[in-house]
Amino acid sequence: MRKYIDYKVEITDIDLYDGLVGYGLFAEKIPNFLTSVDFLIFTKTLIFPINEKPKDFIRYSSMRNINIPRPLAIPEPFAYSNQAKCLAENWSKLQNYFNNKTKNDTFKISRIHLRKLENRHELFEMNYKNFSKDGEPEQDIVIQSKYVALADISNCFPSIYSHSISWALVGKSFAKSKLKPIDKNEWFNQIDFSTRNLKNGETNGVLIGPHSSNLISEIILVAIDFELTQQGFKYIRNVDDYTCYIDTHEEADRFFLSLSEELKKYELALNSKKSQILPLPLASVKNWVNKLNHFIFTNTYIVNFKEAIRVKELKGFIDFAIELMLDENSDASILNYAIKILSNKHLDRNAKEYYIKQIHHLVLLYPYLINLLESKVFEPHKIDKNLIKRIAQDIYVYGYNRKIYEACSYAIYWAIKYDFNIEIETIKQDSIKSLDCIFLMISYLYDKKYNKKAYLKEYIDLSKTLKREDFDRYWLFIYETLPWNELTDNYRTMKKNGLTFIKPEFNL
Repeated sequence: MRKYIDYKVEITDIDLYDGLVGYGLFAEKIPNFLTSVDFLIFTKTLIFPINEKPKDFIRYSSMRNINIPRPLAIPEPFAYSNQAKCLAENWSKLQNYFNNKTKNDTFKISRIHLRKLENRHELFEMNYKNFSKDGEPEQDIVIQSKYVALADISNCFPSIYSHSISWALVGKSFAKSKLKPIDKNEWFNQIDFSTRNLKNGETNGVLIGPHSSNLISEIILVAIDFELTQQGFKYIRNVDDYTCYIDTHEEADRFFLSLSEELKKYELALNSKKSQILPLPLASVKNWVNKLNHFIFTNTYIVNFKEAIRVKELKGFIDFAIELMLDENSDASILNYAIKILSNKHLDRNAKEYYIKQIHHLVLLYPYLINLLESKVFEPHKIDKNLIKRIAQDIYVYGYNRKIYEACSYAIYWAIKYDFNIEIETIKQDSIKSLDCIFLMISYLYDKKYNKKAYLKEYIDLSKTLKREDFDRYWLFIYETLPWNELTDNYRTMKKNGLTFIKPEFNL
């Protein structure tokens, strides 16, 4: 096996700061109308640290593949910049730390992490794979194994204890000896402090969404990897999911016990409900992935270098995907994968008509699919905006009735992007009643585009109230809706200079 070389040497301290602040502030699951590139440029005119008081954050929920919402966060931008600056300034120390924890590894254990992405400024993308650099270690470590042990961490990000960052970096005893006020400038304490400040100064949990949290989690998880590999375990890790290859049930039990013990050292816990031992061989990918990839579309032809399918074959494929999903406890990620496959096909007129109706139906059953529609349905299949409008209106009503404000936000986002008037007269009242920051923000932008200036007054009044009572939890909405003279400090300066977090095509 080739020796593992630390991927983080590719990233400079400037790359790290720019990637986190300019391209890692807003979670991928949020409708794509936000940008922090101009904010990144503005922060480079400031003296750090910037107002080190603890800050609250914007809440946002995104539906998971099992129809359960996942809480996401948008941090207060200056607190986030402080954290990114702290990480960048200590990047050489962190690189040495990562190198020391991984230099004896014969393969890359962590599969999803911060890294250089090809032709991209972002440093993190969930499920991004680069086999040419990361290799495929499972092919080697499975050879002499008879079983696989699967495990994950219970509520990983929400359970991370901020002081455990220092424990991982310099050792628990030494870190605990450096908790006096005089020690606050120790580099590991600065990382701990700046991380706590994103979450109201709380020590429990890191935010899900901002890319810095993936780096913070790796600091702790590679320390656990180091101890487990010292014990001879061979496994790969996808963030907090472990796949360990072993020879006996007893060895699997020992892995679970060792992992649990190492997690406890950092106040983390094994998710015992998801721990399982499976006999080998197993398919290299989930069985349903192979089945979908090997579905045979008959009677096809070529249009613009794409395989074209007719409605009969399309019906067969969708029915097949639904059957697979029902066999897998209604895991909507199967539909997600099927939609991605179809995004690379050409659909004839009848097939497209059938497909969009099926999508309309399925997305109301599985709102997890909503954030996939723009890139994998509307754009590749050139769906008429009137059809998008019908879907948007139904999704809006569905979302509002069930308080799934992500659905409402996407419906309005499409109305702005594809330039149609969503025929729902209560958007402003609904968003104000919801007190959901993203729903409020996109609703304001919609009304700003389609209604007279006087119609925006209730948004402005709400912003003024929120400014007094809960600025950090609504900083984006408050900043974008109020004039510069209603703001203070750096927010005032930014607004006076015309800086916005809204992409130009949505800020009409």
